[in-house]
Amino acid sequence: MPASSMNAQRDPCAAAAPPPIRLNPALDPELIARVFRASGRVHVPDFFDAPTAAHIHQSLAEETRWQLVLHDGGGHRELPVPALSSLPEEERRDWLARVHRAAERGFSYCYSTFRLFENYVNGRHRDAQLMRVLEFLNAPAFLDFARRMTGDARIQFADGQATLYRAGDFLTRHDDAVEGRNRVAAYVLGFTREWMTDWGGLLAFPDRYGHLAEAYVPTFNSLNLFRVPMLHAVTQVASFAAAPRYSITGWLRALPDSG
Repeated sequence: MPASSMNAQRDPCAAAAPPPIRLNPALDPELIARVFRASGRVHVPDFFDAPTAAHIHQSLAEETRWQLVLHDGGGHRELPVPALSSLPEEERRDWLARVHRAAERGFSYCYSTFRLFENYVNGRHRDAQLMRVLEFLNAPAFLDFARRMTGDARIQFADGQATLYRAGDFLTRHDDAVEGRNRVAAYVLGFTREWMTDWGGLLAFPDRYGHLAEAYVPTFNSLNLFRVPMLHAVTQVASFAAAPRYSITGWLRALPDSG
């Protein structure tokens, strides 16, 4: 959806806006673009200014209506986050076993989400503070910044979702290429505090031999940006991870008629 359409649909009954969302003024888009151009991906620390990052983290941790999504042998499934833990133990183990069997064979996932873009365009949860982040990502100033970082003039809008990974959650390897979605680049805005590499949850990029070419540890107030298609995964969060992994993820996209 074009930025102009998104901003035009603002709910007049929405709650008062939070403090303005601002990028870190010290960012160097030309340096980011050089790294991105060389490898097709880049990690950018301190992406927002400090008050913005703190506010987004608070919204993720305290205000977000999470939905559990998983992929088992029968395909995509959704249920409210408390639902799986409230099931009888045997039934819960069966759910997880099916998800893990699917992961053994190929593509599978288990994590929690709040779909910013889908909810926004359908007029749901417009008063959620995270919706202001989606609006910011679709404002002309940020889209121009995204074109400078990627060197791709086709970018016209950003979709997005908030994600939460807890112990046992994962996303197996895939490349984000979906016919008709016109995805130019993927982004991950990280809002995870004090994470350790041993806890898993890494944004991992395998090479053509199956070795790990590079991986980004979840960090606070960062941007991970990479071209589509590019093979990647989120490694399983360890059972001993002492904190949740928060992020806002999505794609910078072209319009269908933009070539």
